[in-house]
Amino acid sequence: MVEFFKDFIAESKRVVWPNRQELTKLTLNVLGFSIIVGIIIYIMDFFVSGGIQVIEKLVEGLF
Repeated sequence: MVEFFKDFIAESKRVVWPNRQELTKLTLNVLGFSIIVGIIIYIMDFFVSGGIQVIEKLVEGLF
C-alpha cells in the first residue's frame, strides 16, 4: 500500500498542467463540439419522431 502512494506521488509530480491560454482554447473546443453534437442529436430526433408519426398515421389508416 505504501508503494502505491509513493508511485502515485511520483506520477502526480510528472503531470503537466495546461496554461490559461491552452485551457481556454481546449474548453472552447469542448463546448463547441458539445453544441454541434447536441444539434446533430436534435436533428436526428426531429426526423425520427416525424417518421414515427407518419408510420402511426399509416397504421391507423389500416385499422
